[in-house]
Amino acid sequence: MTATNQVSLAGKKLIILGERDGVPAQTIEQALADLGVEVVYSTTQCFV
Repeated sequence: MTATNQVSLAGKKLIILGERDGVPAQTIEQALADLGVEVVYSTTQCFV
């Protein structure tokens, strides 16, 4: 028996918080571009 748990992000509104020394917000936006999401706020911060 196999379980398939898929989450659809199509039509969802997202807030993206990127990290300067990790994954920047712009990179996350590019990765999600083809999923049909609406990015309402995106920023890259330095968390110390």
